[in-house]
Amino acid sequence: MKSKVTDKFVLIGIPNCGKSTIGKRAAEKLQIPFYDTDQLAYERLNLDNPAELFLYRNLMRVMEEHRKLEAELVELKGPAIIEVYPESVLTQLDTKVMKKLGTIIHVKRDLKTMLEEAKKKKRRLVLQNMTTGQEINMQAETIRLYAEEFQHFEKLADLSLDNNGTEDEAVEKLVGMIRNYRKT
Repeated sequence: MKSKVTDKFVLIGIPNCGKSTIGKRAAEKLQIPFYDTDQLAYERLNLDNPAELFLYRNLMRVMEEHRKLEAELVELKGPAIIEVYPESVLTQLDTKVMKKLGTIIHVKRDLKTMLEEAKKKKRRLVLQNMTTGQEINMQAETIRLYAEEFQHFEKLADLSLDNNGTEDEAVEKLVGMIRNYRKT
């Protein structure tokens, strides 16, 4: 189902599927703005340590900031690629706003590839919850998110992008998808 707005493209998907990486590069190629709502929310809230997100009070603040950002971006004129917070897909309020934002593209990546990529990029696979002190195994968290949230992303998306090849291939697929979609 096509969204009514075709000049903005919203990237959704679980963490480490490649939304930011391919979104930025595709936006550069298309010479349009790229908005990473995670980065914008962290900047507005002065959060610079990813572990801070796991503090319950910060998570709620981050989610509220994402809602504000998404509402602001609905008013944005002109083309853009917008990456949204994965948890936004899980609330009905946020999904209504996302549908107003533009054409929603689910960036899909198989679980094995995501985990391999995280290791290659030396992303920390264990974080400590700063409230409870309990370790969070990011590999287990990725598997849990994949199992629980994949269907929500599929249901919401207007289009799907397979990101299991190289980064360059994914960027070219996204650029082609946007160019073709804008022509219709």
